[in-house]
Amino acid sequence: MSTTVPLHRHTRVWTTDIDEAQSAAGQVMSSHRLRVRDPEEFGARLHAVEIGSSTLLYATYHGEVAVTGLAPMEYYTLQLILAGAVDVVTDFGEQRAGQGQACVVSPGERVRLRFAAGTVQIAAKLPRHVVEQGYARLGAEPPGRLVFGLAVADDAPWPGQLRLAVTTVDRFDTGVLPPGAGRELERMLVTSLLLSQPHDHAGTMFRGGGTRGYRAAGTAAEALTADPVPYRAPEELACAAGVSLRTLQEGFRSRFGTTVTGYQRELRLERAHRMLSTMDDKSSVADIALACGFFHFGRFARDYRLRYGTTPSTTLRSSRTADRAARSG
Repeated sequence: MSTTVPLHRHTRVWTTDIDEAQSAAGQVMSSHRLRVRDPEEFGARLHAVEIGSSTLLYATYHGEVAVTGLAPMEYYTLQLILAGAVDVVTDFGEQRAGQGQACVVSPGERVRLRFAAGTVQIAAKLPRHVVEQGYARLGAEPPGRLVFGLAVADDAPWPGQLRLAVTTVDRFDTGVLPPGAGRELERMLVTSLLLSQPHDHAGTMFRGGGTRGYRAAGTAAEALTADPVPYRAPEELACAAGVSLRTLQEGFRSRFGTTVTGYQRELRLERAHRMLSTMDDKSSVADIALACGFFHFGRFARDYRLRYGTTPSTTLRSSRTADRAARSG
């Protein structure tokens, strides 16, 4: 961090008045009740700046302070303690964060904070829609609400991204970020949070394509299985399933371990194998390849051998030999 106070160009309040501190902090975050152990020791300082739709903050309290939210929060709060400590209590648990430690509070939770004397923190306020959009960018269908774990691992990368965001803002002489810079810092922080902090939809996100992609892959697979011969463009199948091409492809990789095109090729090979194993003497390998949607015979022979360990002509000959033996017997 810089030797100057973080976000020093963006002071919102610097006071020893409890009501003034409570009002200023409530305007930046949400309405709350602020109580102090010893009014004679109290002092508060708050800096805040917007990055995209989110807010970066620096806050410090002199004296012991308790903050109680008056309603469930409607945003995510990321806290990194630079000095002192904070005890965080929410509807889903409690956590103590000391110097160098962090925590995450999710929306919908009523929060109570107790700051030790001299606590200094940097924090971020992330609206729900910003986090949900970040989740969708990673290829998953946004859930109703993401709930993050309160505790943060010591090696989690997002606190470092929070420090970087604050430092980056302070590097601009005027304190005004160039167009787009704030949104990039916001996006960087949200992506790091989603990829590193445990939450209740992490399994869906890392499954690839999310639940929506998984379901879409099943729908597209049914259409291909019904008739695998005509070429179906992946874009067409994605449109029919009501998802993006990327979501469909990720759904296929998650559900079937292959691409849309690879899945259709496997269906055609299975069809060709059945036909080669049962056709009469009048059909050739070329006839069967064409009937199954293969127009490049050399590529068909290669793919067939990789799949079945033999050539199409060998399968056809074996089938005819077996058929003749059955008829002669």
